[in-house]
Amino acid sequence: MRLTATSISLLAVALSVTVLFAMLGMWQLDRAAQKRATFAEFEQRGRAAQVDLNQPGVADSVALNGYRAVAAGHYPGATILFDNQMHRGRAGYLVYSVFKLDGRHESVLVNRGWLKAAADRSVVPELAAPAAGKQLEGRLNLPPHVGLRFEGGDMIEHLAADLWRVQSIDFTDLTTTVGVDLLPITVMLNSDTPDHFVRSWTSPGSDETRHLGYAFQWFALAVTVVVVTVALTLRSRNQGMS
Repeated sequence: MRLTATSISLLAVALSVTVLFAMLGMWQLDRAAQKRATFAEFEQRGRAAQVDLNQPGVADSVALNGYRAVAAGHYPGATILFDNQMHRGRAGYLVYSVFKLDGRHESVLVNRGWLKAAADRSVVPELAAPAAGKQLEGRLNLPPHVGLRFEGGDMIEHLAADLWRVQSIDFTDLTTTVGVDLLPITVMLNSDTPDHFVRSWTSPGSDETRHLGYAFQWFALAVTVVVVTVALTLRSRNQGMS
């Protein structure tokens, strides 16, 4: 029996939708592969020798990202609050403190962890001073590209003496605002270092399974479209023959 114009249109639409869903599934598989490679590289760099930030010339942020680091120096007092960073569904700040490196004129931003924000944004959070000590260890890391942005909000807000709130970490702007020369990389403080903030670091690329789950959903939808289309076509054909 020849297919009707309606059946042909249905098959064309179903084919297009199936191809689209399959392409989205393949894209998610590709994203999973990228995350797997990123995670593998991050883990490999974590097993390499520590980078001594007190050595001159250590400044290439891309080349340093992911390596373990050690640094000697002190906290001069300046702190940056990276706004609208989520932890377990709650909004807060990542607390970055400036660490002046011994033997260098540069400083580095140390990510000391997450702090819950008050509901009233005009309330300046109370911050505990960094743990005493002149040496720290952690993982070198590029900060998140941006936080959630409030429309019309200033990129850098001066909240109190030596305390700023930012919507993104821009090393050039912060160097000018804070008045210290910052390396273009941050240090995620080790989780076992005494402090008063939440530090539950996740490795870059560790969410590979999320993309695999999305891929499965897209492929399942593609199969569903095929099954439903075949069933409707057969039913239409049987009704036409009766």
